[in-house]
Amino acid sequence: MIMDKIIFIGEARESGLHIFNRKEFDQQVQYWIGKKLEIILRPKRKRRSNQQNAYYWGVVVPLVRQGLFDVGYRYTNEEVHTMLKEMFWKVEKVNEKTGEIKMITGSTTQMTTVDKMDYLEQIIQWAAEFLGVIIPAPGEQTNIEFE
Repeated sequence: MIMDKIIFIGEARESGLHIFNRKEFDQQVQYWIGKKLEIILRPKRKRRSNQQNAYYWGVVVPLVRQGLFDVGYRYTNEEVHTMLKEMFWKVEKVNEKTGEIKMITGSTTQMTTVDKMDYLEQIIQWAAEFLGVIIPAPGEQTNIEFE
């Protein structure tokens, strides 16, 4: 199967780059013969945590939804999620032929723990400034009442 992006995990060693699943890596490279490839090396980061996701869906989204309700908008949690992604989670897509870059709404499932922290901070600041909604920090005790 040919995809627009394939990610393999490896480790830098004194002898060079060690790719953990080298056989599959070599098989995938066969699909790209004759193509120019972009190779990015970066430290592997953890994906968003279950705790971050629970906080987002259990605290952040409902409070933003209530804030929007209070100013006249009727959204579902999923619609609030879509709106927040469109506002605060843009990723670059590069046209391989022209080099043109377009910003598109990303998938939150691809976020790292650091990405998710930044995303949440932006939402918390925006909610306070534009909706007057104070979102408690994770683990902060609070009573939340919804209409």
